[in-house]
Parts: sequence; C-alpha cells; structure tokens
Amino acid sequence: MTPTRVAEHSPDGLSECAAIARRFDPDRFLCALFVPAPAREAAMTLVAFNHECVRALSTPVSWAVAGPIAGMIRLQWWRDVIDGGDPQRHPVAIALVDLLACGAVRADTVRGIVDARECELDGLPDWPAWRANMRAGAGGVQRAMAEVLDPRDDVACDAVAELGAVYGAGALARHLGAVLRSGRCPLPDVALDAVGLERDGLRDGAATAGQRAALHALLRAEGAAFHARALTIAPRLPRTVLPAALPAVLGRRDLRADGGDDGGARGIGDRLAVMVAMARGRV
Repeated sequence: MTPTRVAEHSPDGLSECAAIARRFDPDRFLCALFVPAPAREAAMTLVAFNHECVRALSTPVSWAVAGPIAGMIRLQWWRDVIDGGDPQRHPVAIALVDLLACGAVRADTVRGIVDARECELDGLPDWPAWRANMRAGAGGVQRAMAEVLDPRDDVACDAVAELGAVYGAGALARHLGAVLRSGRCPLPDVALDAVGLERDGLRDGAATAGQRAALHALLRAEGAAFHARALTIAPRLPRTVLPAALPAVLGRRDLRADGGDDGGARGIGDRLAVMVAMARGRV
C-alpha cells in the first residue's frame, strides 16, 4: 500500500523529499528513479529520512565538549516521530508518518535505521556488531524500499538488506576520509586497532593515506561477504523489488576502486552500470 498524501513540489517538479534526496544522496536518488511511479515518492521519503538521521550525527560543537549527546537527542526525536509523536511541520517527518500510517513500510525497519545511527555514536566494538549495524542502517533503507514494493516477500527483503549493506560498505570506502573527519566513525574498534588508529584520533584527521587504504581493503572484503550472503538468500531477486537493490551496483564499483579521500562525482559509467543492472534484472 502506498500513501495517498500529495507531496508539496518545488518549481522543478520535485517534492521536498525528492529534492533533499537529489541534493544530499544522489546515488540513492538515481536508483529511486527506477522505482515505479506509484511508489517513487515513498522511496524518496525514505532516502530523505536516512539523510536526516545521518545529519543528526553531525554536531557544530566540539566532540570533546558535547560527546554523543547532541546526536542522541536528535535521533530520539525521530524515534518519537516513528512511535506516534508530533512531526512538527517537518516535511520529511510528515511524509514518513504518512508512510507508516498507511502501512507502506514497517515501523521496526524504520526504527532500526535510527538505532543503527545511534550505534555509530556509541561505538561499534567488533565486526559482528558492525555487520548488524550495516544491515539495519544502510541495509534498512533499502529493505524499507523493498517493503514498499512487495511487503509480502520477506525473503527478497532480507536479500535486499544484505545488498543495502554492500552499498553502505562501498559508500563508506568511497568517502572514508571525509566521513572520519566529520566526527562520525562507523567502523568497528577492532578495524581501527588493526591499522593503528584510535577513535578519538580520527576526529582530528589523523588517518594517513596508507591507513585509509588498509581500511578500504577491509571494507572490500566485508562488502563481498554481504553480496555473497544476498545471493545465498535469493540467487535472483524478483523484478518487483529490484529497484530497491540497485545501490549495491554502485557499492560494488566503489569497493573495487582504489578508494579516495572524499570520492568524486559519479561518471557515466556508474549511471550506465545501474541501467544495465536494471535491464538485466541482476545486481
């Protein structure tokens, strides 16, 4: 079931949520364009919501002064909205409430996205915790889209969550330098230990090019494992949910690349890869 609320649109024809998605998450925005028109606005809402959760982790004050508290307060507001709180004229929150009210997406899936971001603030001790967090966070965004597209196919939704984690690992590798400097550290402590880094030091931009390359290699292996698990769960996804899995195409390309400090603009090759995957019916 998709929401009936008519979204506010900007002069360029995009809704508020779609405009946020295009500006702040162009990868998922591109992939969401392949979602059938009746469900596309729901997909854009989920992308915009995820951006708001990521933005909640950024704080304008020193981490040494505020710690994770400011981010936790912002995330708790979103958790309250999901649980029936007042969206307070926030356009993304209003659209999300509409999705939940009409049963287009499961509250537990959306709540898991918030929980995953909070775990980043708390710190992830080991690889099992990180993997679970990726499935709930980046994987949860794509799973929620799959629920909108075919809420009855739990197996396909599970596979899409794994593929969403592939994209999450790839995006982290692509923008690793910038992510670490921003104060976020969505990496397990054991990974930092393996390359001789400490969580607090990363916030000062202490990671060298060699250390970032070593972390990229670890992420490449984890992304490959997510992809293999997705294929085990569902060797071929139903075409109905395929658009929800398309970000994995970009994630796999990012993981195969050498990595960089902050990624570059997407090229025609990336866009063509997404189009070919959709045409072939495989990611």
